Amino acid sequence: MKRLAFLLLVASIVVLTPGVGVAQDAPETWQPSVPDGVPADFDWIRLPSDEWLKGEIISMYDGVLEFDSDELDELTFDFEDIKEIRSSQIVQVGFEGKGKEPAIGRLILDADTARVIGESGEVEFPRSEILTLIVGTPREINFWSAYATVGGNIRSGNTDQVDYTARLGAMRRSVKNRMAFDYLGNVTTVDSEETSNNHRATLGWDYFLSDRLFVNVVGAEWYRDEFQNIKNRWTVTAGLGYEIIDTSRTSWSVIAGPAWQSTQFYSVGAGEDDTTDSPALRIGTRLDHDITDDIEYYVDYTGMFTDEDNGTYNHHLDTGIDIELIGNLDLNVAWIWDRTQDPRPLEDGSVPKQDDYRLIFGLGWDF
Repeated sequence: MKRLAFLLLVASIVVLTPGVGVAQDAPETWQPSVPDGVPADFDWIRLPSDEWLKGEIISMYDGVLEFDSDELDELTFDFEDIKEIRSSQIVQVGFEGKGKEPAIGRLILDADTARVIGESGEVEFPRSEILTLIVGTPREINFWSAYATVGGNIRSGNTDQVDYTARLGAMRRSVKNRMAFDYLGNVTTVDSEETSNNHRATLGWDYFLSDRLFVNVVGAEWYRDEFQNIKNRWTVTAGLGYEIIDTSRTSWSVIAGPAWQSTQFYSVGAGEDDTTDSPALRIGTRLDHDITDDIEYYVDYTGMFTDEDNGTYNHHLDTGIDIELIGNLDLNVAWIWDRTQDPRPLEDGSVPKQDDYRLIFGLGWDF
């Protein structure tokens, strides 16, 4: 009996000892060397995979966080997937609703809670209220972005032909305001004779009443196309717009409102006035969709309904894809369609065609 009790005691010790050893030797959850508070040298983000990445936050718009890593270069992430952020840089946090002033300071984001530590103290708010992140103290340069695209073709031999296309643009974005300038020009010569020559420049100011609803306070456009018999066409606009879709991969907005259009023609019939003015109705839409992380598809359409002297109806459609090549260098492939429903006849009685189409290839740089 004593021997049986002794064996049972030994067996119990053998069985229990490994369990104790395992409990004592269980590894702790590994964490990288990330500062507990505000980091001094780098911004840190915690990825969906629980990996930490250090570098610099560039910005966050439309639910997409741009991040620059010394080793991995510029990266983009869905903001909703980022688990934590600890910034060493000063950031401006814009909020949903557009009515709340931005919070300025160093950002600490953890799960559903965010804190901004600034000169005036610490502000805490739900993560869901964050709309934008702009890096830097409120300096004018932090609100601006720009791009430039150039395309061309030179052919020599039996036919000498030169094609030139240029796009330029700049945008200023803040929490409540968006101002943008864009230019598109195209010139083609065949055997030293121009076969196309058109230019379009637009300027606009939008003021956001909420995160989706905005007012086009004022807009202006100048357009010239010698082969459509348009020497100068000025358009002034206003209106109301709405962002139907606003996600990290897709944005789609529509706009409508009154306009005023004035057109000066190169050539008109005998006794006719070469300038005409009239009110107009403008409608427009803009779609941007990221097919992949490197390929973006877009559609930009503006239509004007006006009187017969101004062409009855005219529109500009610009659609295409932007392909990211290296860094900020992009390849742009675009199809342009300009239409005037009732072109003004020239002095000799000839009538320009209603439609002009262009396929454009260009290399662009955005910054």
